[in-house]
Amino acid sequence: MILPYPPVGRSRIRVKAYVVVLDERAEHHAVVRATAAAHPTFHRPLGAGVRRGERSADAVARAIAHELGATLAEPELLGVLENIFSREDESGHEVVFVYAGRLLGPAPEAGAGRLEWRPVAGLTDVPLLPQGLQELLDAWLSRPSAR
Repeated sequence: MILPYPPVGRSRIRVKAYVVVLDERAEHHAVVRATAAAHPTFHRPLGAGVRRGERSADAVARAIAHELGATLAEPELLGVLENIFSREDESGHEVVFVYAGRLLGPAPEAGAGRLEWRPVAGLTDVPLLPQGLQELLDAWLSRPSAR
């Protein structure tokens, strides 16, 4: 099998955890707007790198507390994504745990920190990263118990 990117050393694999947080009407989810060379502007859910010895669910709770000053309740693992990519002439490799969760208390307004609210249907010209996240979100929202 021929790999499309140069091999990545084990020490360069990043483990991340993101959480999909819906608004009260379940029409939008919380994201931050970011930029990178490969994607001039993109959205990504709130989250963090998983620290050594930390569980991924604890990483998303930590990220919500840091970014929003809020408490994450009942995180549910939606899936795990693995991406191998090239950015600025360097290869990258990440494993991303994707959760859904709700906030204890009211959802913050857009503009709180770097927070934006993105339509759950993905009806925007701003890409949602990591790759495969929209498909996980769509599958989760199609389940009767998701909202």
